[in-house]
Amino acid sequence: MRRKIGIDLGTAYSCVSYVDEMGVTRIIDSLEGDQTTPSVVYFDSNGEAVVGKTARNEGALHPECMVERVKNFMGEPNYILTINGQEYSPAAVSSLILKKLIADAETHFGGEEIEGAVITCPAYFGDAARDATRKAGENVTLSNGEKLKVLQILDEPVAAALAYGSSRHEDMQKTILVYDLGGGTFDCTVMTLNFAGDKKDMEIITTGGDRQLGGKDWDRRLTDYVINEFCGITDQDPDEMRNDPECRQWFSEKIEATKMVLTNKETTFLVPAFNGAKEKIEITREIFERETEDLLNRTVALVDNMLATKGLSMNDIDEIILVGGSTKMPQVRKKLEAEYGKPILTFEPDKAVAMGAALVANRNAGITVDPKCTKSYGLLALNNNEEVVANIIFKDSPKPAVQTRRFGTEKANQASINLEVYENSSLEKNATVIESVKLYESCVVELTAGLPAGAPIDITFNLDANGILKITAVDVTNNVSEDVIPVRIGGETDDIGMEIVNDTLLR
Repeated sequence: MRRKIGIDLGTAYSCVSYVDEMGVTRIIDSLEGDQTTPSVVYFDSNGEAVVGKTARNEGALHPECMVERVKNFMGEPNYILTINGQEYSPAAVSSLILKKLIADAETHFGGEEIEGAVITCPAYFGDAARDATRKAGENVTLSNGEKLKVLQILDEPVAAALAYGSSRHEDMQKTILVYDLGGGTFDCTVMTLNFAGDKKDMEIITTGGDRQLGGKDWDRRLTDYVINEFCGITDQDPDEMRNDPECRQWFSEKIEATKMVLTNKETTFLVPAFNGAKEKIEITREIFERETEDLLNRTVALVDNMLATKGLSMNDIDEIILVGGSTKMPQVRKKLEAEYGKPILTFEPDKAVAMGAALVANRNAGITVDPKCTKSYGLLALNNNEEVVANIIFKDSPKPAVQTRRFGTEKANQASINLEVYENSSLEKNATVIESVKLYESCVVELTAGLPAGAPIDITFNLDANGILKITAVDVTNNVSEDVIPVRIGGETDDIGMEIVNDTLLR
């Protein structure tokens, strides 16, 4: 039997799932006996890669040889890690994590081959980051010598919503907010569910979040609190303690467990030791929530901003679905109930994404997802001698997308135009190039001689469902067109946001 699996390739933890012969979704334990695997890679002195719990423990002693939260940089062409003289892209590191997950799955199946995998990614991932995720999977070699077949790159909130909806065994028409607080990132997504029998239609309305905000930030706050309390009592240097390798390893092992204890108990304690001093530090849930309140407030602000940008409010939301291990913290539910007053539901926060991916891998026929553009796409152009990105296709547009925008030549007798495509998160027509990322190699389109300055040039972007962009440039004056398929830079890119300005000329 050839198996199809679902993989939640997480920022902090990853998880693998499959559907058994009875149609029940199961989680595959790691060889270490855990249902999730830390998304951490450690390179030893021989250049060999170790993945998971062991990597995290070793990396606490030698952080310069450890890579974690690499998912935050997927798709960035210029982000290269150098460890022991060897260079690694985010996709290469992710491939090592996937290799470990696949090996664990093959061991679990006891010789049964893996036919393919659905791998998840954040809804806000642009096409370049999705492409990097796909390539990371396709680079994994199975035990039979074949390369892993990546069946689909699936949005995490879609996977979570599908797992949740399938567990309900009922028809539903709802608009939900998926609040996903993982170990390394925070994502929020509004989507509609239309489940009728075996037919399950889902549409993402809009997405938001912060890829630099997650449970690890709560861990750091708790670590800082314990260190400051300890050093205040023992008169030690807090910075010296933070930078001590043995202390780093100790906190790496203890803090997350302490956070989990506070999920179920009001009080716990730690007994750190440093420079011959040892002290019992009491930690209450109240203290923990006080120290991290601003982090939680940031997630609420991100949700509010996402809704406002799309002209939505919580009146448009039927339910809030909690996803991600960090949503187990009691403060999350308490805060959301106080802020929004909506039904808040939890379904396997650590595992729902992998389970939904497994359902898609094995039951594709009844599941449809209306894809949206997760980024805006525009051209580098001039506005009053300032470089701007003139967006043509906008974030949250249905995909495939075809849009045309008219530009003008910069000067008389211009021989050619230089098309530089950028990816960004702006919903505005024009945006400054600051903090955007160039997505494709520059394309040069030759022009008919004798055009005046400002001669109209129509540019059409055609973005297909697989993220392949085709460009058509039309010299309106002479009715001459040219088709271009731009080449993606390095196969990887990403973006942040951009500010708004006015209209444009092509160089």
